Amino acid sequence: MILNSGLRDALAAADGDRIVYDLAGIEECYDHLREQLPGVAVRFAVKACPLDEVIGALAARGAGCDAASPNEIAQALRIGVPADRIHYGNTSKSDRNIADAYALGVRDFATDSVQDVAAIAEHARGARVFCRVATTGDGALWGLSRKFGCSPADAVTVLETARDGGLVPAGLSVHVGSQQMRPGAWRAAFEDLAGVISILRTRGLSLRYVNLGGGLPALGYLDRHGQPLEPPLDKIFATIRDGMQHLSELSESPLDFVAEPGRYLIADHGAIRAHVQRLSSRELLNGERQHWLFLSVGKFNGLYEMDELQYRLVFPTHEGAATVPAVVAGPTCDSDDAFAHDGGLVEVPAALASGDPVWIPSCGAYATSYTTQGFNGIDPLPQQWVRGPRVRAITEADWDAIAEIEHAAYAPLGLSEGRDALRSWAALSPDTCFVLELDQRVAGYVLALPYPAGHAPRLGQPEDTDTADVADAAGFSGNLHLHDLVLAADVRGRGLSRPLLRHLEAAAAVRMFEEVCLVSVGSSAGFWAAAGYRERREVAVAEAYGPQAVYMSKPLEVDQLATYPG
Repeated sequence: MILNSGLRDALAAADGDRIVYDLAGIEECYDHLREQLPGVAVRFAVKACPLDEVIGALAARGAGCDAASPNEIAQALRIGVPADRIHYGNTSKSDRNIADAYALGVRDFATDSVQDVAAIAEHARGARVFCRVATTGDGALWGLSRKFGCSPADAVTVLETARDGGLVPAGLSVHVGSQQMRPGAWRAAFEDLAGVISILRTRGLSLRYVNLGGGLPALGYLDRHGQPLEPPLDKIFATIRDGMQHLSELSESPLDFVAEPGRYLIADHGAIRAHVQRLSSRELLNGERQHWLFLSVGKFNGLYEMDELQYRLVFPTHEGAATVPAVVAGPTCDSDDAFAHDGGLVEVPAALASGDPVWIPSCGAYATSYTTQGFNGIDPLPQQWVRGPRVRAITEADWDAIAEIEHAAYAPLGLSEGRDALRSWAALSPDTCFVLELDQRVAGYVLALPYPAGHAPRLGQPEDTDTADVADAAGFSGNLHLHDLVLAADVRGRGLSRPLLRHLEAAAAVRMFEEVCLVSVGSSAGFWAAAGYRERREVAVAEAYGPQAVYMSKPLEVDQLATYPG
């Protein structure tokens, strides 16, 4: 789903152009990242969305900041981010920049040259430095391969120079390129890092941490030809986990890991409400007639990355209407302010009129950062904040609401288990049980536990569940049993089951479960089939589940990556 219900509702209610951010979606994305990369300290790349509300929401969950200037450092400190969770991640900085950052309390500095190291040694005495190792950027939409980073061999020299200059040679870093689509890019980076660590070890240098940089991709983009970009995010995370383990085994001392996500956390949780300026048609010099759709936003006020992306366009007042192919352009008098159209035009409603609303999803990253301050007299977009649905772990305070939702759904079927039973199911596997929070209340929940494939636990009798069966399923059979997923009656029909299912299946995959099974009850088999679950009629289901009960299952893709060469 490109627009969740929170963003969709806010865009529909807007009476003018604006950019809307879903803070709950950003927070949930952060939580998912922490789950996929356990133990990795997150330093949000401020440049991706330098807005107080975003930085504050992430800081409240434990994130720090990857700052590119003293002004970004000061902003983070003002919001309440501790100085020891901020690093100066820009290798391009002046002596004054270094001194100002040090005065603000920052003690970790990125570097990639002996000249920069000398300046840090003079203006930030005793500071910690981490050397950025260059990557090719292959596989990324934006490679970032020329301006930053040094060779692995040079990184050894840089860190030895730092040690000799009285600094702490604390770490290494990489950046595989922005919107990196290939797991192999991280694998290659880890191999380079491993080589540097091995050489440093022979020189008597042990590092404290490795900074994995940014590059994690957003999921809602189209490429410049209008084709969906489908990054293999699960494989990327698996590759990173494998690489972290490899580096930890190489290091003589405990090695911490840091990441600098920006785009990944923000892009899909920001959307723009714009409007149509004009849909026009004119004859070209070759005699062909071409449609042009001019929007109120473009390259200079929210859609800067239109050189590599074809932003999705939603026309809420023209759904299902007849279309025409058109070039999409922004409002300015600059010819660069248009979608790349060498690979094809965009189908837009033929009946569009000036003033019609346009929704543009997945544009939260860099939209505000790159916006000009009044080019052609056009003001930056106003900003709005919403809290859409968020999936989180269950707390003690949630159980009354969970029991109420469950009773309303199952009592008419004679299947309600009651509060104590629900709590007992969750206690068997708290890491695979979640609630859906919407408008500051519990609006749904999911309970799942490891259980042998081809079997279903006794309904309403968690005390009879053999904990050995649970342990066996977790350790050997690779099966997670989805015992229950329910939404409150007043929020059904809004697609809110999807975030619960996505969250559960992602949690299952990272815990190496190979399959999710369930028993559909009542008339729910069609819902589960649409979600990818198939019926297993050969599996008998106890009568207690009701006459329409069907056992169903869905395989999960679990990445088993080859180990690194020794």
